[in-house]
Amino acid sequence: MARHGDEQLDMDQIDMSMTFSPAHEVGISCGTVTIDPGRAKVLIIWNNRLQIHQLPKGRRNVEEHWFDTALRETHEETGFTATPLALKVPTRAQLPKRALSNKGKGYKKLEILWDYVSREFIGTCSYPDPQSKSPSFKTVYYWAATCDSNSTPDKDTQDEGENLVPKWIDLVDIEKFLRFGAEVAVVKKAVADMKRSGHKIGEQ
Repeated sequence: MARHGDEQLDMDQIDMSMTFSPAHEVGISCGTVTIDPGRAKVLIIWNNRLQIHQLPKGRRNVEEHWFDTALRETHEETGFTATPLALKVPTRAQLPKRALSNKGKGYKKLEILWDYVSREFIGTCSYPDPQSKSPSFKTVYYWAATCDSNSTPDKDTQDEGENLVPKWIDLVDIEKFLRFGAEVAVVKKAVADMKRSGHKIGEQ
């Protein structure tokens, strides 16, 4: 046993539960939940190849920042330019040193930041990648973003061979459209984070 603060840590239990995966078996994709708050709509895509509705997302380029991947993939798959939202996203990320210096010497680091406004990812969806020819466990990181649903999307942004149709749907209809329950959950999380951050949805 090792002590961490007032807690006893079982190193053997940690050792048994810890796993290793080589990088080539770890799939990382990034996307957005892009919402038009005034019209209470969310941006999705119709995937002609898979015959399903889903959220825009895609794999990282080498050494690309995950946040940049999410915005790039949204634009490539839909033609729309999403603007990331700074929200009160509950996160296990730590406060930067410049923010800690303003808290005073007696400030205790929090395990979870609840009310710090940031552009952290809002959640993930994870699953074994059925489209990979080799073993791969895929995790998709999502960021909240906004866009005017009446704006005109850019043309010819999709990669060769992609056949995706962007759609703006009413937020109340997400369960009717999105094929995967985990993606429904991440949309609901984006809406909840927006509301607790003071954004009005459905009020033009």
